[in-house]
Amino acid sequence: MDISKRFDRILQLFFLLQSKAIVNITELQSRFETSKRTIYRDLKALEAAGVPVTYHDGSGYSISEGFRIQPSRFTHEEVLSLLIAEKMMQQHQTKFIKQHFESVLVKVKSSLHGQQKVTLQHLDDKLLVNPETEAANYLPDIINTLLSSISGQDIVKISYHKSSDKDTKVREIEPVGLYYEKDFWYVLAFCLLRHDYRSFRLDRIRQSTLTGTPFTRKHPALRELREDLNIMPAIPIRVRADLKTAHFLFWDRDSYGFYKEEKTGDHVMMYFNCTVHPTAFVRWFLKFIDVADIMEPLALKQELMEILRKAMVR
Repeated sequence: MDISKRFDRILQLFFLLQSKAIVNITELQSRFETSKRTIYRDLKALEAAGVPVTYHDGSGYSISEGFRIQPSRFTHEEVLSLLIAEKMMQQHQTKFIKQHFESVLVKVKSSLHGQQKVTLQHLDDKLLVNPETEAANYLPDIINTLLSSISGQDIVKISYHKSSDKDTKVREIEPVGLYYEKDFWYVLAFCLLRHDYRSFRLDRIRQSTLTGTPFTRKHPALRELREDLNIMPAIPIRVRADLKTAHFLFWDRDSYGFYKEEKTGDHVMMYFNCTVHPTAFVRWFLKFIDVADIMEPLALKQELMEILRKAMVR
């Protein structure tokens, strides 16, 4: 057995346990890609070294509160990853996340060795991440409020402005979780007015207040709910684009289920399994009407023609 490799794994096991309240054995297996027997042996090694590892029946493992060792052994690759993460987060649209990440990063950097700090400083202007869009107009504390609601099981009252409405609507919601998709943050929540789960775009929330009223029910996990709500039969779509201009479709096509392409002469055939609403695909495709054609299904091509016909008679 490679002693050095095992030592590094045990050290990473310690820091993982130190970073969370409880870690179950399945997560440890997945993280280190090893067997339960090996994990148990490594946990015993930590205990033998004086680390107070605690087992929580049916939940997992943790390190007793108050026992800490500073993670000062950062590898060269980890230091470079910090630099990349910092550059990307500097362009983050959400001010709350950006500011607090910077605060965390300062604390992490303080534990680096001198040469590692020199490396970061030397490479600071060697990596550039340009902002893709202007910062979205989120409420300054909206994410903090929603996360506080989730952790405290506290109902939130929001004023929400849908793009189709002239006025804001007041809703009381029980947030389940937040997710980032297609350049926007969303909160998936149980709406007490509709008695159903809904997604709300954070930049459309005008006010948010914790009500002090506890949740009315226990909610499924965010991932489980999103999978249930997104169940929609995939529509197979085939698009033919001019070879010279096909790259224009590249940037957004993954959002509509693109999975492969075939080059045939002067054209590129693109294949989609589209799970968004067909009209959304057609509206997106309108931007490329002069350089591409919808080959199938015929219904989408007809819908595209109908949109163009209405536009011509306005």
